[in-house]
Amino acid sequence: MELLDKLKILADSAKYDASCSSSGSRRTNSKSGIGNGDVSGICHSWGADGRCISLLKILMSNCCVYDCKYCINRCSNSVKRATFTPREIADLTIQFYKRNYIEGLFLSSAVIRNPDYTMERLYETIFILRKEYQFNRLYSC
Repeated sequence: MELLDKLKILADSAKYDASCSSSGSRRTNSKSGIGNGDVSGICHSWGADGRCISLLKILMSNCCVYDCKYCINRCSNSVKRATFTPREIADLTIQFYKRNYIEGLFLSSAVIRNPDYTMERLYETIFILRKEYQFNRLYSC
């Protein structure tokens, strides 16, 4: 599966993840205006100082082993499935950051194999971002 396809699926799945941010909007600007809002995984949160922060909000995976009836990503639900590798998330985050699309990352995930495996992959992603890329803009709400 192509990276852009994964991004579409996992950004869309992330909009159901509870957070202190807004996402999932689609706004087209007028001919004289600039900046369109799009459902591309970029959401907005607010820092302690009240400043608006753009975040890449995605799931690592929406392939869940659990079947929680309230969850859109439950294993019995018929939705498109995708999983990023830690390297894909790190590279995507840095590409978005260098293009000035985002200031940070809001990363969550369905439970892939088991909770420990999922946390190991989330940690690996953060390790790549922090140690290889020296990226320190990771936010949690």
